[in-house]
Amino acid sequence: MLAMLAVAVVTDLRASKIYNWLTVPCAAAGLGLGALANGLPGAADRALGAVVVLGVVLVLPALVRLGGGDAKLLIAVGALQGLHFAIWAMLLTGVFGGALAAVVMIRRRAVKQTAFNLIANMLSNAGGVPTDLAMGSSLGKIPYSIAIALGCVAALALGAWRG
Repeated sequence: MLAMLAVAVVTDLRASKIYNWLTVPCAAAGLGLGALANGLPGAADRALGAVVVLGVVLVLPALVRLGGGDAKLLIAVGALQGLHFAIWAMLLTGVFGGALAAVVMIRRRAVKQTAFNLIANMLSNAGGVPTDLAMGSSLGKIPYSIAIALGCVAALALGAWRG
């Protein structure tokens, strides 16, 4: 998992992409490793980890814009580590993602503009009009793989892999 995350961060920083050739084989390997380690219950835990992440990722666009590569990276994490770890990794990724966004806003001196855009977009969204909450932002794309990697490392450090 750590090797996959490291490669994802590098490709995200260099090309703003997290490639399928990285995430898909890792997700498949996670399911296979779960089956090898613990038989059907192990495979089921890994599959459930991937499915729960997929479910969250399908709901997230209403709250935050998550790129397809980022979503597939999180799904691969769920498949590699199982349900309990995936939940902790997603929660911690959100914490690190918020911190990363705050750092970028402060460094680019865009806190006021971002707050204004967020409020304006939320108000237009409240009328039932689907809106990308980041629309109008001058920040550009934030390499969210960094937040995902930090969230996963933090989950490892907290022992979330033990379940």
